[in-house]
Amino acid sequence: MADIGHSGIVGSMQRTSPAVITGWRAILLAPIALPLALLFGLWPGKKTVDRTANEVVGFLRDFLDNSGGQWDWDEFESVPITDPELENIRLQATTPGADLHKILEQAESLVEERPA
Repeated sequence: MADIGHSGIVGSMQRTSPAVITGWRAILLAPIALPLALLFGLWPGKKTVDRTANEVVGFLRDFLDNSGGQWDWDEFESVPITDPELENIRLQATTPGADLHKILEQAESLVEERPA
């Protein structure tokens, strides 16, 4: 059965940016984008993302329910989180063989501790 989100739309919810470049555009932009990505990757700057406990719970639930966007889990798995407690949860969740249901409970307890 499809899940109906807050918007009333049936289906999955994408948590990543809809501005993903694919296909021929990606091929044409690669010679420009790759050197720039390498250049800015070497520049000092923030290498983490600010996520809330609610967002982390959302990523975990979507993955367990198979209801997230195509690249959501990849983004969750690949991008470190600024908050140390949430980063620890992310690292636990991305460990092979992890019990994601227990990790989800741990993340949900943080949501209760941190009212919005």
